[in-house]
Amino acid sequence: MVKKICIVTGGNSGIGFEMCRGMAKAGFQVIMVSRGPERGELALEKLKAEFGDSVEMMLCDMSDLDNISKLYDEYTSKYDRLDVLLNNAGALWGSRLKTKQDNEMTFGVNHLGYFVMTETFLPLLKSTKNSRIINTSSEAHKMSKLNLANLNHENIKYSQWRTYCNSKLCNILFTRELARRLEGTGIKTHCFHPGVVRTRFAEEAKGLMRLFWPIFRIFMIGSKRGAKTGLHLALSEDAGETTGEYWSVSKRRKGASFSRNENNAKKLWQISEEILKK
Repeated sequence: MVKKICIVTGGNSGIGFEMCRGMAKAGFQVIMVSRGPERGELALEKLKAEFGDSVEMMLCDMSDLDNISKLYDEYTSKYDRLDVLLNNAGALWGSRLKTKQDNEMTFGVNHLGYFVMTETFLPLLKSTKNSRIINTSSEAHKMSKLNLANLNHENIKYSQWRTYCNSKLCNILFTRELARRLEGTGIKTHCFHPGVVRTRFAEEAKGLMRLFWPIFRIFMIGSKRGAKTGLHLALSEDAGETTGEYWSVSKRRKGASFSRNENNAKKLWQISEEILKK
């Protein structure tokens, strides 16, 4: 029997780390994608102690989208199938920063990173029977004030929270349009809210968010619990019956009205393609 394979981006900590554990427990060969080697090696050591060679690490810093093609080359030098892609890498940045491609950092990593990862690995996913693409989003999308005409937040006052909320709305719109485009291929795609999880996600934050984050952490859930819905979507028969949906606590949810608009999803896809061509 051929062993199934999954990729988990942002897999070296928090929700991603626990999804690596869960997928390895389920018998998958797990590719843990880490931004840098130091934290990645520490996480890999823990996972290997539990699962041996069923977990391996590959590096990819999503702030430079060119790294994704390098990741693909490394992956395809060893594997010719991909059963599950878990797009999870992302964060919140406290000041206006730019990616290597000159996009606003939160939008560039949290949305365009998912977009390019999926586009790059799609041929493998299409050639693998019953494959799945799972995207980590957030209930924070409900506080978004997304302007599709200004996805890079140019010429406006920078808000670390707003850019994050906008990126999470983009994740849902992307998932919905992806599902429409993949109709008939057998690939299922979903996105999910993991809960308010006690992770390092806001370590790049500034101002009041950075100040109060240690207090907020007291009331947050652990990463293991936060990974449950993502694992449910990756592994359950239930999630394989539908596609293009937003989930929370392993149940289907509606999401904000903006996120359910088909035209918004199509427009985001079109604009994202235009940005990536620049």
